[in-house]
Amino acid sequence: MTTPEHTSTPAEHDVRALGAVVAAAVVLVGLLVGVAWLAGTFVDLATWALATT
Repeated sequence: MTTPEHTSTPAEHDVRALGAVVAAAVVLVGLLVGVAWLAGTFVDLATWALATT
């Protein structure tokens, strides 16, 4: 009688999942920084426009 072998999930799958999470976090932080920079630019432009009138 043979016993079934226990197979574990491949380690590559875990590494790929972790890489995907890290990549998503980097993209999200990049988007947040970009939006903050854009908002700051608009605020600077608005203050300049109001100061010159």
